[in-house]
Amino acid sequence: MRSIIDCVAIVTGAGRGVGRATALELARQGAHVALVARTEEQLRGVARKVETLGRRALVIPADITDEVQVAGMADQVLSEFKRVDFLINNAGIPCRGPVETLSLEQWNQTLAVNLTGMFLCSRAVITPMKQQRRGHIVNISSGAGKQGYPNLAAYCASKFGVIGFSESLAAEVGPNGIKVTTLLPGTVDTTFEGEAPRGPGIKLLRPQDVAQAISSLLTQSECAWTQEVNLWPFQEGSF
Repeated sequence: MRSIIDCVAIVTGAGRGVGRATALELARQGAHVALVARTEEQLRGVARKVETLGRRALVIPADITDEVQVAGMADQVLSEFKRVDFLINNAGIPCRGPVETLSLEQWNQTLAVNLTGMFLCSRAVITPMKQQRRGHIVNISSGAGKQGYPNLAAYCASKFGVIGFSESLAAEVGPNGIKVTTLLPGTVDTTFEGEAPRGPGIKLLRPQDVAQAISSLLTQSECAWTQEVNLWPFQEGSF
């Protein structure tokens, strides 16, 4: 099992939900964390929690769909920590509605955040990771990246795209010692899942469940690579 003590992780969408849980879990494991999201106040709260765990936190308010801001984010991380070991591409937005009434603006915004932002952040860390001859990028897709659902066409398209992007990137950077993993969680109990089914007998993943899965990937042996992880709520008697 690999130690990640004093490693540096960038977590996008770090202000709440899975991103927040991931930042705190990695800090517990000994990593320093660069926290990226649009809402600075939320990031400040997470940073305080990270620092109580004895780790350094760098707050970077940024829009991951903006090429200039993403480049600036990467420069800030390298200036502060001199390295970047992990990138957790977690930031994402939902988009619901039938194709018939879906606006072009909704479509473009969903792909911009969920897919283009992932591309920009990944591209920004490849060169320093290559120079280190090591690194790990974890891209968060979804169960909706493997199956289309009604009224989720834009979201599904973006999450299907994450898988293709990740597979191509893994083939490109693997020879340079960089791992790329796609994580596909089922429905997570966060505000992101505003219309998720709830009720007796329905189980949802917790943000901590996803965070722990990410941590296990990053602490995996240098000799092992997990290309893809499907993470589902466990329902007794469902097998």
